[in-house]
Amino acid sequence: MKRRDLLATAAGGLGWLVNQALAKIQENAPLREKEKAIDQLLRELEALRGRFSNVPRTDGQFLNMLVKISRSRRVLEVGTSNGYSAIWICMALEETDGHLTTIEIDPERVKLAKENLKRAGLDHRVTFLEGDAHKVVPTLEGPFDFVFLDADKGREHDYFGYLYPKKLLPGALILVHNAIRMGRAMQRYLDMINAHPEFDTLMVSTTLDDGFAVSYWRRKK
Repeated sequence: MKRRDLLATAAGGLGWLVNQALAKIQENAPLREKEKAIDQLLRELEALRGRFSNVPRTDGQFLNMLVKISRSRRVLEVGTSNGYSAIWICMALEETDGHLTTIEIDPERVKLAKENLKRAGLDHRVTFLEGDAHKVVPTLEGPFDFVFLDADKGREHDYFGYLYPKKLLPGALILVHNAIRMGRAMQRYLDMINAHPEFDTLMVSTTLDDGFAVSYWRRKK
């Protein structure tokens, strides 16, 4: 404390900045400890990846970063599975102060996902909806600024129809997983979104094996 006070006295405004930085470090320290605990849970879930068809770790990190970069606050996920990708998304929503709505048709997976998000201390950031997403999505009020589709491959075109335009915010991002390895099954959607006059679309891979179709709804000038 003496050193901190000395800096504040000697350097004036610089000392104030040092105080602020130190306070911020102290404020963020519990979050870093929390992230360590979450990482341990993520490692456990990664050992079950094949069983639950979760995204690879780097794809989870990509989702996390993209939510933060885009400052998204209203996120929709179709295909919860055991909650692995939801954890990555909700970690980002802690920073943007947002909320995730995630849909899963399998009751057992919904139960597991709820348990895992509670273990991660992130259950306050998510609403779990159980049921057929083709019936659930049309009932959602929205609008969403970030959509992650990772279920029911080949039906992405239908989900787009449920969401666009009224349930999306201008500037919204739509991410479709497995768009490289399962591109043929998604051909109808990929052809549509690539030709859409209001969307910019890019294929992104973090694994050099599979990846996302990332589409951005351009804001009107």
